[in-house]
Amino acid sequence: MSTDAMRVELIQWLSHLDDKGLLASLLHFKKANEAGDWYDSLTVEQKEAIAEGEADVKAGRVKSSAEVWKKYGRSPKG
Repeated sequence: MSTDAMRVELIQWLSHLDDKGLLASLLHFKKANEAGDWYDSLTVEQKEAIAEGEADVKAGRVKSSAEVWKKYGRSPKG
């Protein structure tokens, strides 16, 4: 299906949509999409911290949430 065909199908569908919750969700998605990628607004330090966390996961340096809860003397929720 071409982009133009998808666009037409969506426009037709939206023009008949009465579900206020679904419309609100779609509007939220539209606004988030227009706002751009949140990652681009992070500082260099924040991006480095994310990269460090990703490297930790790849290297297996992780702890379960139960271990973290136990460390702080609490019980896992749920």
